[in-house]
Amino acid sequence: MIPDDALREIARHARETYPAECCGLLLADASGALRFQAIQNIAGTAEGSMTSDRTRRDGYVMDPKAVLEAVEAADRSGGRLWGIVHSHPDVGAYFSSEDRDMALGGGEEPLWPGVRYLVVSVSGGRVDGARLYGWDAARRDFREEELPAITSFT
Repeated sequence: MIPDDALREIARHARETYPAECCGLLLADASGALRFQAIQNIAGTAEGSMTSDRTRRDGYVMDPKAVLEAVEAADRSGGRLWGIVHSHPDVGAYFSSEDRDMALGGGEEPLWPGVRYLVVSVSGGRVDGARLYGWDAARRDFREEELPAITSFT
């Protein structure tokens, strides 16, 4: 599962970017140990508008160059992309229809097979919850997975 130090780093990043959505990656090393890497949210910029018409306050677009570099570095060292992280400022931690659509990449199967999605709730600058979602092939939809309380890391 997600280690405490990664959850601490995620909570810190979510607080620091509030009221914008934060985003980043959970990367597994060759042994399976997870670490968090923050990625710049470019929603609302010229580059981000090619992917989404949302702003940083109500959406996220991860800097594609940073994502590619992080995933390639993990692959080269025998690791992999384990999870995608983003926050929901002032609306709660849930897997929105837009989150689902982005995860499916316009298809019927996940764009990143085996990758989980961590959604962090930040209210008034304080992390107050998080939920983890993974693909359930039998249901052909995402389902919530167990996650330690992130609020203890705020």
